[in-house]
Amino acid sequence: MTSTEFEVTVTGGDARRFAELSGDWNPLHTDAAYAAETKYRRSVLHGAFSAGWVSRMAGMHIPGRNCLLHGIKLKFIAPILLPSRLRVCGTLIRETGGEGLVEVTVTDAVTGTRYVEGSYEFGQHRSGQEGLVPALTVDQCPEAPILVTGASGGLGSAVLARLNPRGLGLSRSNMAGALAVPDLDRLPGMLEGRKIAGIVHCGWPSPDNQRLTALDRDTDTAIGYHVAKPLADCIKLARLLFAHGLPGATLILVGSTAAQPGRHAWRMPLYSLSKSLVPTLVQILALELGVRGFRCVGVVFDVIDGSGMHADMRDAIRIAHVDRSPFGLLATSDEAAGQIAWILDNASHLVSGAMLTLSGGALP
Repeated sequence: MTSTEFEVTVTGGDARRFAELSGDWNPLHTDAAYAAETKYRRSVLHGAFSAGWVSRMAGMHIPGRNCLLHGIKLKFIAPILLPSRLRVCGTLIRETGGEGLVEVTVTDAVTGTRYVEGSYEFGQHRSGQEGLVPALTVDQCPEAPILVTGASGGLGSAVLARLNPRGLGLSRSNMAGALAVPDLDRLPGMLEGRKIAGIVHCGWPSPDNQRLTALDRDTDTAIGYHVAKPLADCIKLARLLFAHGLPGATLILVGSTAAQPGRHAWRMPLYSLSKSLVPTLVQILALELGVRGFRCVGVVFDVIDGSGMHADMRDAIRIAHVDRSPFGLLATSDEAAGQIAWILDNASHLVSGAMLTLSGGALP
């Protein structure tokens, strides 16, 4: 049975943005002082907000981008108090002739409290498409793979293509051709004792788009999700390599120019903050992994054209970045992936601990 899950963090800022879009300014959702006087004591998320996660499940996971949503049913079991960390789970109940039914639950990622139960029916907006393609099972994985996180992203998918057939993509959802790993803590058991030849960590939480001074009561939750969790994921992957790596195996962490002095992105400060930890983390992990003959390397690309956060880059911004390059070019996802493959195949231990900035000589 096809199933997948993802986790989200919701804050008071999210509720206010939903109110701006929908016009529903009910003070229970948007006024913390008012909510404090109610029986809930905290702001409660709009019930209709949950429909957005159902849409994400349908359009990005089951069945995916060919989805035509026919209908949604939701039942609210308990109020979602803000801020909260939530787990959204979807299970395919039936699929026939390109149409199907999926059941969805929304629970607290920490306590397991069930908040929402629902379902949706779907069809396809393009005829003649194949049905759902299942994610890989462990039995289909390479014998000693190079693990690639963020397999659904632009850089992750390009790295997988470069490493084929050595690469094994990891995705938090049921992505075709990847191993569905909702939680990295489960990964060692899923690999069933397999050795790994390396890890390329492309996965990272999406940019936050919220000023640090505007976090208010959501500070702990936001820092936990955007800073502490990415750091913990890097450490979990290093621990996995330490325990299961083949001799000479390498952990590659992808940094960002948004963490470099003068390049901090004011629209995504927590992203910049978390990525700024990568160079120090690379040096620490290089020391710890080196005692077992493993390597840790960091890599930063200037701007990858058409990939990730640059996928919808406006023409004027793209031209400005091109003008900074002496070649008048931006790196493609495939070019960036090629450099990662080169690092993996270069066996020198001297590169361990390095943070390689690959910009083609672009101006800061």
